[in-house]
Amino acid sequence: MAKEFLLDENILGLDRYLKNHVTFRKVGDNNCPSKESDDPDVVKYAKEHNLVIVTNDEKMKKQCDVVGIECILNDLTTVAKRVIEYSDKTQAS
Repeated sequence: MAKEFLLDENILGLDRYLKNHVTFRKVGDNNCPSKESDDPDVVKYAKEHNLVIVTNDEKMKKQCDVVGIECILNDLTTVAKRVIEYSDKTQAS
């Protein structure tokens, strides 16, 4: 059975790329935690519904680790480093 995902509210626009590829819910959707919910409430909801959280919040990732649920961390520092490396590489050419 394919996993279903819960997109944290700080992952703006990711749903556009996932649509028609994976099943997901978003914080703020009907029957999901409301926007600005506390991290423990979002983690509890995900655990109760067997969802994988997708977030760029390291504190949320740590809470997921403590509770034992899957979490995909969209680490913005990694993305920033890749952009800088790409820029440096193309300038050197």
